[in-house]
Amino acid sequence: MFDDNINLEQWEITDINAIREYFVTIEFKQNVGHRALVLIPSFPFLIIGTIQEVISDYLVIRAEVTNIAELDDEVFRVHIDDIQVFYIEKPGEPKIPDIRDDKYA
Repeated sequence: MFDDNINLEQWEITDINAIREYFVTIEFKQNVGHRALVLIPSFPFLIIGTIQEVISDYLVIRAEVTNIAELDDEVFRVHIDDIQVFYIEKPGEPKIPDIRDDKYA
C-alpha cells in the first residue's frame, strides 16, 4: 500500500512533473483490475474501462466506452503525462455511471 507519509526531500526531487508522474503511476499500479475514467487532451479524449496494467509510465486500459463508439472495447496505451483527469472506482466509493445508458443520453 502507498505510504502517504513519504518524504520527497530525501529523494531530492524538485521537478513537480516527476513527482506527479510518480504518484499517478503508483495510483494506477495499486488499482489494476479496477474501472477508471480517464480524460486526455488528444483523441479519443475520454476512456472508461478496466486498468489492465502499468508499464513504465504508460497506462494500459481496456476501454468499455470512449467518446467515439467505434473505439469501444479497444485496448489503449496512455502515457501518464497525457492524463489530465482521472477517477478510479474503489469499494465504497461512487461508481462511474454508464454514459451509454438512455438516462444519460
